[in-house]
Amino acid sequence: MMNQRSQHAAETGKDFTVDLPRRVFRRIKRHTPLPSGQPGKEELAKRMQRFELFAKLPQRVLTELVAAASVKSYRAGEYIWHQGEANRKSLFIEQGLAKTARRNSNGVSRTYGLYGPGDSMGIFAIWAGMKYPTDAMAMNDGMAGILVDSEAILKFSEKYPRLAGPLRSEIGRFTEAFIRKIEIVSAGTVPQRLAVLMDMLIDRYGVEKKGNKARLPITLTLEQISEIVGVRLETVARILSAWKKAGWLTIDANGCHFTRLDKVRELLPD
Repeated sequence: MMNQRSQHAAETGKDFTVDLPRRVFRRIKRHTPLPSGQPGKEELAKRMQRFELFAKLPQRVLTELVAAASVKSYRAGEYIWHQGEANRKSLFIEQGLAKTARRNSNGVSRTYGLYGPGDSMGIFAIWAGMKYPTDAMAMNDGMAGILVDSEAILKFSEKYPRLAGPLRSEIGRFTEAFIRKIEIVSAGTVPQRLAVLMDMLIDRYGVEKKGNKARLPITLTLEQISEIVGVRLETVARILSAWKKAGWLTIDANGCHFTRLDKVRELLPD
């Protein structure tokens, strides 16, 4: 199954994946101190240019935006912002995974979008009442990114028309993330939902792809997966255990190793 990102890449010959270093997938252990301090302006400018929104900006514009930017690392479960807060910052993810979620009237959290290296969060809310429509939360220790003042982005979008195109692309990705979530929860059976989720993650973040093999250098907890696909944790555990016993999948400290992607993709809905 080809999602919108893949279809666009096939049609244009381009990929949305940002040229980020391999360290973006390194795992940071729970009690390892997170990186602290801020990079110099020149280094920060180079890191920002890895993202499409900033890649082709004139140096003078980029220099002004760098002055409104900073880097930050997060612990798993740490909130980046809360639903309903005023939009003061947008995040450009360099490392790890983050999610957007909301709690329903019964207090049950529902995931509405997954974001990883090369993705942005918070751009849509700049033009949607300047309030965040969902909570944003880090999904693993060491999730890190570049925070840019939202007022600065708004100011420069008005001042420099050449930002309009890249900003439309970023807003489109917010919609795409929401559509991907709909595709997962409406896929049908639980195995089908899991297959859709894994296929999307491999398409976006998979490495060492060869034939029916690929490695997903990201490890999600059973609780995180169950929240994304909208089923009980025990059900997810049972299905993944069956995949392991069948020889389709192994999971270790380096991520998820798929050895029979053809079998996983046979579960994808038509």
